[in-house]
Amino acid sequence: MERRDKVTVFQQMTTRRIAISVLVLAGCLFGPYAKAQEKQLPRGYREVGEDKVAALRELCRATADTGLFSGSVLVADQGQVIYQEAFGLANREWNIPNTTDTKFRLASVSKQFCTMVVMQLVEEGKVKLDDKITDHLAYYRKDTGDKITIHHLMAHQSGIKDFTANFEFRGRISRLPADKDEFIKEHCSGELQHEPGTIYSYCNAGYCILGRIIEKVTRKTFERNVQERIFEPVGMKNSGYDRNRYVLEKRAGGYTRGPFEYSNADYMDMDSSPGAAGSLYSTVEDMFLWDRALYTYQLLDEKHRKLMFTPNRDVPEVKAAGGRRQSRYGYGWQIYTRTHPVTKRRTEMINHGGAINGFRAMENRLVKDDAFVIVLCNQGDSPGRSEVWQSVVNLSAELIHVVTGQPFRMPGKTRITQEQRMYEMVKTAGVEVAIDWFKTKGKKAAWGGANQALAKQLIKDGRIDDGIRLMEFDVEQTPGKVWLLRKTAQTCLSNGRPEKALALAQKGLQLRPDDEGFQTVNEEAQQELKKQN
Repeated sequence: MERRDKVTVFQQMTTRRIAISVLVLAGCLFGPYAKAQEKQLPRGYREVGEDKVAALRELCRATADTGLFSGSVLVADQGQVIYQEAFGLANREWNIPNTTDTKFRLASVSKQFCTMVVMQLVEEGKVKLDDKITDHLAYYRKDTGDKITIHHLMAHQSGIKDFTANFEFRGRISRLPADKDEFIKEHCSGELQHEPGTIYSYCNAGYCILGRIIEKVTRKTFERNVQERIFEPVGMKNSGYDRNRYVLEKRAGGYTRGPFEYSNADYMDMDSSPGAAGSLYSTVEDMFLWDRALYTYQLLDEKHRKLMFTPNRDVPEVKAAGGRRQSRYGYGWQIYTRTHPVTKRRTEMINHGGAINGFRAMENRLVKDDAFVIVLCNQGDSPGRSEVWQSVVNLSAELIHVVTGQPFRMPGKTRITQEQRMYEMVKTAGVEVAIDWFKTKGKKAAWGGANQALAKQLIKDGRIDDGIRLMEFDVEQTPGKVWLLRKTAQTCLSNGRPEKALALAQKGLQLRPDDEGFQTVNEEAQQELKKQN
């Protein structure tokens, strides 16, 4: 072998030895670190891996399998849609599945479109942020209307009491069509809960007022303004204002998920009560177009767009909103930083959720990551429950983790509900055993009536006395809830128990002599007892 060949072989062997040494050293240094990192991943978390789409698909399908989600999902990364899929049924009676172009009610996600129109009017010089309500609605009460500005309304700092807190909202107010000005006079003009501009307190009433101001200034309906100013320019052909009388192709039906069955969501007149606060519908595909438009100056100049996405931190939040020392609400959007519970990665969020009869929505814009996550759902929770809402919130959070490459969690198994547990107790051991269990281990409802769904199911099954006994127990637990007393009296009357109905009605009349419900039950129960005698 020539000397040159020997040198070459020696060099190759030396290079090999160095490479092996480097690999060994790397293994010694980084191997334990990688294993330590893997060990540090809490139970239930998993890495995204190289295939984000596969992780997104697995997460969404597992969530749908829990029965707590029915709807559509879209995820975009770096400005491109990487995943979209639909789950569950758009119409349960006809067994029609949801699709990615199914139209869902946006509920409070609608507010961002309202603020966009307002800010366009500000840019055009037709409205000022410090304009008062009374500058545009002459009929509004002056003592409060002279203090509340457009800024206060958009930032939820008006101090106006939200009409959705009225007990009669769900059963009466939300169902009745009303003239917008009359609705504002009756339901959006009460005594202030706090001075305007001093605290953040979420208020749908403020957005109903904003919608009417838009109409007064432009002399066009809120519907036309949103259509002409946003939907048409952006190309959102499957979005609009959800008037009940409209026949909409591919509109999803809204459903309430109870502990025993699904039911059609309660009717709501969309034009009068939610109005500009929550009456729009859209698809996940259209909402992606909206997200992309917000990166441009197509709809609004930089100055006013920046105002929309700047949190108004000069005021604290009410306890119900989290009680933080600084509000994180801009104009129609929440703006905050989300910290991953494991990696501690901080992600800047612009988001908004929405909940209305039969529908839930959650939208997330990750501007610095150029990512977008939208979840639209055509299920809602029965009063006092939040499993569906929590499922949508959790799904959205985990989708954010996946799209940003962070460890994520799959949904847990659906647990048996309190009502289902007690239902089996009633059937096997009797209603009093179930009541005794509730007294020690049951979860009470803040709104009262924790056992109403169970009572309804028992009555439906023909176990009328068991159902009524549970309703009476709810009355005993929360004697101050007059609606429970009234409902129990009405149930007794309609199920052939006039004596109990009469006793409950008379008790109710002692509390509220002018209550028409108690008066009706009282009269009809007496008439029924006379027939029996």
